[in-house]
Amino acid sequence: MNSGLEDSLARGGTDHPSDWAWIAAIFALYLLIGYGLEYRSKKRRGAARPAKAAANGLFSERTGVDPGQRLASRMLMLCGALATGLAGFFTRNVPTAVQFATVGVVALLGIFVWAYFDYRTEPRGGDNP
Repeated sequence: MNSGLEDSLARGGTDHPSDWAWIAAIFALYLLIGYGLEYRSKKRRGAARPAKAAANGLFSERTGVDPGQRLASRMLMLCGALATGLAGFFTRNVPTAVQFATVGVVALLGIFVWAYFDYRTEPRGGDNP
């Protein structure tokens, strides 16, 4: 006997291009939000070129930030994206308006949790660019 997930994958899975578009859009959204958070942080700290510093800061190590906290932040980001993707996957057979609303609420909740974690764990020193 197949499990329910295997049955659902056998019936439709992620072979349709719109499924892959959902996944790409979710990760792009989280990357864009990550850039926005970095930009806000760099601008608040007075960087000369906050846009460039934010782009460089997305994938580089921050000075003064515990690597465990950085890993936890990125895992929260990825888990939020995964939860959003799963919400889209499990609501793929419902009306489109319901699917958009569900995915939107899950995405906003994940973004809020991630941004709140980053805000609470951000170093408050004044000399980190």
